[in-house]
Amino acid sequence: MVLLIIRFRKFGVDLKPIFKTNYYNNIFMKSLTVIMLLFLIVTESFGQIKYEKGYFINNENKKIECLIKNKDWKNNPSEFSYKLKDSRTPLNGDLISVKEFGIYNFCKFVGADVKIDRSVNPKTTIATEKDPIWKQEKLFLKVLVDGKAKLYAYESNNLVRYFYSMNGGNDINQLVYKEYKVDLTLVKNTSFRQQIWKDLQFKDSYMDEVKNMNYTSDELVKYFKSYNNSFGETATEISDKEKKSYLNLKITPGVNFSSASMSIPENVNGNVGYTEVKYQSNQTFRVGLEAEWVLSYHKFKWAVIFEPTFQSFNSKSEPKDGVIEYKSVEFPIGVRYYYHLNENTKIYLNGFYVPGVAVNFNSQITYKLVGNDIPFDIKSKGNIAFGGGVDYKKFSMESRYYTNRILSDEPYLDPVFNRFSIVIGYKIFTTKH
Repeated sequence: MVLLIIRFRKFGVDLKPIFKTNYYNNIFMKSLTVIMLLFLIVTESFGQIKYEKGYFINNENKKIECLIKNKDWKNNPSEFSYKLKDSRTPLNGDLISVKEFGIYNFCKFVGADVKIDRSVNPKTTIATEKDPIWKQEKLFLKVLVDGKAKLYAYESNNLVRYFYSMNGGNDINQLVYKEYKVDLTLVKNTSFRQQIWKDLQFKDSYMDEVKNMNYTSDELVKYFKSYNNSFGETATEISDKEKKSYLNLKITPGVNFSSASMSIPENVNGNVGYTEVKYQSNQTFRVGLEAEWVLSYHKFKWAVIFEPTFQSFNSKSEPKDGVIEYKSVEFPIGVRYYYHLNENTKIYLNGFYVPGVAVNFNSQITYKLVGNDIPFDIKSKGNIAFGGGVDYKKFSMESRYYTNRILSDEPYLDPVFNRFSIVIGYKIFTTKH
């Protein structure tokens, strides 16, 4: 807990004032409790929607229809969970007992004994030797293209390798690509191009196409489909073409329940003391424009959010006749996790970091000291926010709690602003990428 507070302080987030405002803490805790209970209940009730229609082929070449837990694997799995018809008990399939498994209209994996080069990962390390260093392994390979020529993919912690087989044979070979250094110069072993030109040349292919080919899923899938089609076969692309990230743009009006406080110095019997002044709580309108980038990974459950937001807070304090006039446009950035209930309805949790950088419209705090009005400009510090809500088609509704925001670096005054928000969202448009 101490380390967590230190990290928040490093980013300008002061957690101490959170414990000074019991009213908003109570609202927050009740709301968060309801959200978490709803999330857990729905997760338990609808957990079975993760199991989708599929099949597997065992070592006796028997195809067994079942429900398979769809984890939308980023890394190739070594096992999977499934349920047999009319059974609620999950079972495990693995490389020892299963030759192939798949989820209909989504993915297909085949078990294969292959030679794989793990000697270098182009995204993290560079080798000094040109040739692959082969290691024999049994793996589940993802089928990208099915047909006369098959294309497979293997991914593990950003290591990506592509494999192929010909004419329905069991001989599956890696397409070779390797980056290495020669006298500090980066060189590429692109032997996969020679493999393709040698084994997958067809009537309408031409050398320049292969010569300039990149070691990517899109380019390899395109070529393998053309090869299969040239022989009059229908090439089946197993990879999910609709699996694309997308951008939502929303308007997000709502209501803030806000309050503020600060410490004012006083001369008490010749000694300097401080009086905590509380500003009157009120409710104000807020409005934002949210850009939400929903990631295709893990079945569209994760999103990155950027939400420029206008908010205001005008209030007086008693005693000391203080006035706060605070208007700002903030620029929170965060992440969101969705749980899909059905095609149209989702619940979600999210968290934001709200940077101290903001447009404050000459906002000020004024207080009286020895009968004089003492003004100072608001220069806010960073804080964090978190909450959750429900998304239905184009609409969403969320409750959000903000940790206390320090409004100035004036010594000893410690002005604090806190709020709890109800946010309504409406999607203006969605674009896929």
